[in-house]
Amino acid sequence: MAIAAIPIQPVKSLSGNQWASRRIIEEAAQTFKIGTPLMLKAADGGLQAWDGTAGAGHLIAGISYEAASNLATTGKGAPTPNTPVLGIGSAITFGNVQNEPLAVNIPHGAPFNDGRVGVVIAAADTIFSATFGNAGVLATPLNTDVGVQYGMTIDTLGNFWYVDKSKTAANAVVLITGLDLRDPAAVGARVLFQFIAADASLLG
Repeated sequence: MAIAAIPIQPVKSLSGNQWASRRIIEEAAQTFKIGTPLMLKAADGGLQAWDGTAGAGHLIAGISYEAASNLATTGKGAPTPNTPVLGIGSAITFGNVQNEPLAVNIPHGAPFNDGRVGVVIAAADTIFSATFGNAGVLATPLNTDVGVQYGMTIDTLGNFWYVDKSKTAANAVVLITGLDLRDPAAVGARVLFQFIAADASLLG
């Protein structure tokens, strides 16, 4: 059953510093949305949407702070070390160019894509906020959920991830650290969490 989740977002750090973030090459053919858990593909180090499996080989790198660009090639346009950015492509194109069959129009001021995508690192210092659910149904987070480890599930209605109370033990990837007080105590309210260190691949 689909629920109406919203994007996961970072809300604070335990140290009081800015949460850690990076821009890493994007794996080919990715269409994930902002607020999606990401993982590194072992073969080439490209960021891709997390596959929803807990444990070794499926470690979470962090949460995307921008949407994927659906690149034809992993890291297309990203510079190699000690070289300038070459071959960057436009993230926004439209129409055709007269007498130039391989060219595209680029609106003035459009951002360029350097083959990377932004991720807020799944560091223990960073607290995130996500919708709370239970096996495909929105749930009311309780004080008794604080300190408990749960998993995450993608909402097939909007393709956003939520903390899933039905996933525990070996399926858990997050530790609930509190209730998100921006929401009243009600069904579908958000919870605050940090990633379990054993399920995170980039820790700083």
